[in-house]
Amino acid sequence: MRKLHITRHAVPHLLIGLLTFCIVILGIEFIISLVQASQHQRMRSAIVDKAATARARLEGEFNSMLFLSAGLMAHVATHPNIDEEEFKQIASEIIATGRNIRNIGLAKDNVITHIYPLAGNESALGIDYRKQAAQWPAVKRAIEFKSSVVAGPIDLVQGGSGFIIRTPIYTRPTLSGNFEKNQATYWGLASIVINTQDFFRSAGFHELQQKTRFAIRGRDGLGPDGEIIIGDAKLFSQQAIFSSVNLPNGSWQLAAMPLQGWKANDGLILLLHIFAVLAASLFAFVVTRLSLSLKLNHELAFYDHLTHLPNRRLLDDRILQVMAYSKRYNSSFGVFCIDINDFKLVNDKHGHKVGDSLLVEVSRRMQASVRATDTVARTGGDEFLILVNDVQNDSDMQ
Repeated sequence: MRKLHITRHAVPHLLIGLLTFCIVILGIEFIISLVQASQHQRMRSAIVDKAATARARLEGEFNSMLFLSAGLMAHVATHPNIDEEEFKQIASEIIATGRNIRNIGLAKDNVITHIYPLAGNESALGIDYRKQAAQWPAVKRAIEFKSSVVAGPIDLVQGGSGFIIRTPIYTRPTLSGNFEKNQATYWGLASIVINTQDFFRSAGFHELQQKTRFAIRGRDGLGPDGEIIIGDAKLFSQQAIFSSVNLPNGSWQLAAMPLQGWKANDGLILLLHIFAVLAASLFAFVVTRLSLSLKLNHELAFYDHLTHLPNRRLLDDRILQVMAYSKRYNSSFGVFCIDINDFKLVNDKHGHKVGDSLLVEVSRRMQASVRATDTVARTGGDEFLILVNDVQNDSDMQ
């Protein structure tokens, strides 16, 4: 007997629903991953652009100072006996032309002999760089490279903090002929001190920091090996964007990343994940219900809703199959038409509920009495039909 147990028959449909859930959520998660990747790429591009902007501004500020330093070097190289008044005139013009210059000094034989402005910087006069542990390494590098280096930022003797562009000066042996630095005599050093905070402010660095975390390391132009200059050193151990700020005979390493990190839109992504689960659940529910409904409609179309035996429609199909089989294999088949005596009295006396139970029990017993290849069908009220297939002898009909 064909039984329609929803719990048993629901299993494949639930599996269909589960498969639908998995497919939908995987599809939405894939889309979310694409959105995240695109968002991350946009964020990286924006940070790369900001890092490039910061690098260009910083290099631009230094290049303008280097130009001025080169002019001072050239003048002293041709006027090694420069006096205080002459130096004061040149230095004042450089400060007026440049930006963020705190002071300018000359150190003949590595001892500061000239400084402008003198007011507030008197304590720097007479300083021997060779005795300054914090400043001598950069001075020595400038002498070795025979060109400018950027030192600092350092705490200045006269107070405050600053970068120092140190440019070695070599006097020309003659005023004519080719000039080679290795043939010249080391005169001393020109130093332009730049206020640290004003330098970064002029470069627009603080404006860039409003929406982006920046950090710079490379004190004394030592690049990744140098100490931190500005920002949080931890930024260099994170997934930041790195860029190199080129300095004369050295570099800084700049690190940048979004102010809130690379996962700034975690709230939106979480909402998308929740939407994915809800959408997948809804799709799975609809598909499961639809699959169950189709199955149930199929069952109701071919099986009796009470006894779950084949109905007339399915019986007609089974009869055609049995007739075709019998014709092909030259066999016989049998048909039993059965009805329940006095069934109406049972309904009238005990009610339809008892009558329905009787029909179900009768159908169960008939189904148990036939072979699996036979068909027991309910054709109406208390009427049943048993179709016996492939009858070989009389015992098959007993």
